[in-house]
Amino acid sequence: MFFRSPVRDSRRQIEVLVIIALMLLSVTNNVWSVSAQKGTVLSSTARVTALSPIAALSLTEWTVPSSGAAPWGIGLDSSGKIWFTENASGKLGRFDPTSNDFTEWSIPGGGSPRYVFVSDINMTRVCFTEYSSNKIGFLNTSNNTFVRWQLPAGSNPVGIFVDENNDIWFTESGRDVIGRLRPSTGQLTEWTLPGATGSPSSPLLRPWGLYVRVPPLAGGNRFVWFTELESNKIGRLEANSGRLAIWDLNTLAVTPGIRYGPMDLTADSANNVIFSSIYANRISILGSNGTVYSEYNIPTLDARPMSVRSDSVRNAIWFTEYNASNIATANTTSATQRFLAPTPSLSSLSPVSTSLISNATTVTSQSNVQVPTVTMNIPIFQGPLGGVTEYRLPTPVSRPNSLVLDQGGNVWFTESNATINKIARLSIPYVFQLSASPNTQTVSQGQSASYSVSVNLLGGNPLPAQLSLNNASSNLTVDFTPQSGTPPFTSTLTIATTNSTPTGVYAMDVMVTSGGQSKSSAITLTVQSLPPPSFDFGMNIIGADTATAPQGESASFEIEVTLISGSSQRVNLTASGFPAGTTHSFTTLGEYAPFTTRLYIQTGIDTPPGSYPITITGTSSEGITHHQTPILQITEVNRDFSLTAATNEVTLVQASRTDLTLIVTSIGPFNGNITLNGAFSPSAPGLTVTFLPSWVAPSPNGGTSQAIAQIVATRNTPGQIYQLTVTGTSDTPSRTHEIVLTVRVSPCLIATAAFGSELAPEVQFLRTFRDQQVMRTFAGSSFMAVFNSWYYSFSPAVAQFEYSHATVRMMLRALLYPLIGILHLSSSSYAILNSPEMGVLTAGIVASLLIGQVYVALPAACLLWIARKRPRVRIRNAVKLAGATFLTSIVAFFVAESLTLTWLMMMASAAVVLIVLGTTGILGVVVALQYAKQRL
Repeated sequence: MFFRSPVRDSRRQIEVLVIIALMLLSVTNNVWSVSAQKGTVLSSTARVTALSPIAALSLTEWTVPSSGAAPWGIGLDSSGKIWFTENASGKLGRFDPTSNDFTEWSIPGGGSPRYVFVSDINMTRVCFTEYSSNKIGFLNTSNNTFVRWQLPAGSNPVGIFVDENNDIWFTESGRDVIGRLRPSTGQLTEWTLPGATGSPSSPLLRPWGLYVRVPPLAGGNRFVWFTELESNKIGRLEANSGRLAIWDLNTLAVTPGIRYGPMDLTADSANNVIFSSIYANRISILGSNGTVYSEYNIPTLDARPMSVRSDSVRNAIWFTEYNASNIATANTTSATQRFLAPTPSLSSLSPVSTSLISNATTVTSQSNVQVPTVTMNIPIFQGPLGGVTEYRLPTPVSRPNSLVLDQGGNVWFTESNATINKIARLSIPYVFQLSASPNTQTVSQGQSASYSVSVNLLGGNPLPAQLSLNNASSNLTVDFTPQSGTPPFTSTLTIATTNSTPTGVYAMDVMVTSGGQSKSSAITLTVQSLPPPSFDFGMNIIGADTATAPQGESASFEIEVTLISGSSQRVNLTASGFPAGTTHSFTTLGEYAPFTTRLYIQTGIDTPPGSYPITITGTSSEGITHHQTPILQITEVNRDFSLTAATNEVTLVQASRTDLTLIVTSIGPFNGNITLNGAFSPSAPGLTVTFLPSWVAPSPNGGTSQAIAQIVATRNTPGQIYQLTVTGTSDTPSRTHEIVLTVRVSPCLIATAAFGSELAPEVQFLRTFRDQQVMRTFAGSSFMAVFNSWYYSFSPAVAQFEYSHATVRMMLRALLYPLIGILHLSSSSYAILNSPEMGVLTAGIVASLLIGQVYVALPAACLLWIARKRPRVRIRNAVKLAGATFLTSIVAFFVAESLTLTWLMMMASAAVVLIVLGTTGILGVVVALQYAKQRL
């Protein structure tokens, strides 16, 4: 995999000597201090109790079906399946641990697939790099299709990461470039690193590992961390701004002149960057702020650490040792030295974007039956030394390469030696520890003791744990707070005694059960007898020990304090357990025993009803206490309100408003806002009710509030009887009140004003003729819809003018008498015919004929007679036009009648009336002209 030169071998010998010296210093617990500028020890870290290393791990191995596949990269999907690349056979593989089944896909023309990444965003894509064929690709698992993009020659992509936008990030180790591919558009963006090679496939920096994250408050800016294997550097690229920070490990003076060779990297839960130093044989950590550096020395020389992963659950770092065939873990709670990190060099990179064309190929997967498994236990090989523990694999040349952790805490890795050709899993056993401190306590009768119980995680994936106390006497009261948890956690065990608990030594066992395992820790409690008190007192409730009070009223208890023994002492009284909204007081809070006192309790209107045990405590000067627990019973008081109106029957006419007074009265201690709403049954257009104000708040115990209901009926509101339901709503009750509302059809406004009252016989006749005859027919109602639109556009103003001028009222009354007579004749003509529709047509023609004669022709004739002038009018042509229009209107009338076409009937009926009225006027003028001609 890697090639050595003679110079490099000499340097390696020096490095080995330095590492041996450092290991000896670590073993003898010496803390060394380096005075160089970049290697100064920041602090001699205090020793922390490390998690005990696991004595043996369970190793299970599965042989990859393709012979000599040399599995390299490894990943894990959300269903627990393991994905891996086959570097030698050019395949992508998947292993299902539940069935021991392998599935393989041959990558067409794929050259040396290296690392693999299973995206949490799009689980149908498994992305990978092709080192020798210079490609980035993914397998679409939904249709077995490989989608790949060709990179420039000599790119040699290695590390890969997929961010939450499905963008694929990778290192081009042969061109010293950081790349990003956007699969949705095929856009390739590349950042060429400072000092990059000018000859592809001959790198000077060799970027390798890659990790991408979006820091908080970064506005979505991606921080791309990477290693430079050959230049001995760690870098961070801010994708949005192009800012680049480079930490040069050559300037670290921890071990002067050592070559680290940073390779794989990741980050822990605290965003510390962790990387493997393959040449320095170390695991290194760059703090999240980039200013602190620490490292772990690997006990086995020239182990070549490759893949590294953080295990936050177990406070550990897992890594593979390629040369040594070890799987190792570094305990992050153990002592390690912290140094100043190199000062990063800052610069800015400009990305270059191009477009790549993807190539999609559909392939057939090769599924294999279950393969044999080999399971064994592997003990600790070395350690813990300096916080590192190593486990050696059974085959010394297995070449463990990439590593991943599953949700169960198991460690999966590839054994990339083509002759070994395996996928393996280290199962971490679940181990926990129980301790109780202190393990022995002594108390007197009536006292309690507390123990701190700790459940610590030693290894494996933690499971819920339950605490209990075995061999506890029934004379003891036991309480765990909390009684359960997930390791690691701490609980407080409280053991309480009473004055009657027998004295002696109580031996007990604190037990914890989790995942089918149980641990115990022995404790003892010694109970001593209390010395006889020189003073004691008694406390009793005089009378009933239950008091009842309605909400808002009071209750009381009388307490007697007696002297039982010794010289009298002062006894102070306290009380607790009262419900919300109450106050309490004693007639005396304390006196020298014996004495009596009374506890008064005042409830509130809003005090919740129920039964409450009240604890009354008496405490002497020496701390002796006694209790009494009477019961306070609070009953609920009825709280309601009534809703009434000044009248339950209201009448108004169309296009008018009436005001109705509503009265809201509180009942009992009711106290709150009441919102008023109204609804009509049946609902009608233009019929509304508004409340002023919209809510009221009567005072408690019979207080009243008033509101005005403004009821409005528009001109279009049908005249009939309605039911208005007024609803008052509060936080608790809701009450309604029914009001009968009669809407009367709008009267003839001009006639009502002229005759002084809508009850005048003339006005009642006009209304009866309209409502009982005209409006009951299809033709009549259609005509009245047109007539009302015209009439009510001016009649309110005329009627208002009439009310203000008596002379005008008299004149209009005289003008209306002929109209009333005409309508009487029309009403009679309506009654002659048996058909209401024909009757209303006849009545309309008769009325229009007579109205035209009286109100149009007669005045016109009089004016012409007085003027003695003959207007130049072609009478014959006008009459012919009117006749033709009249016949057309009659035909339209009957068509509308037969087809029930409202719009046509409105036009036809109005046209008949206007033509007859106009023609009559014309005939009157003709008569006047003939008369004037004879006179002249």
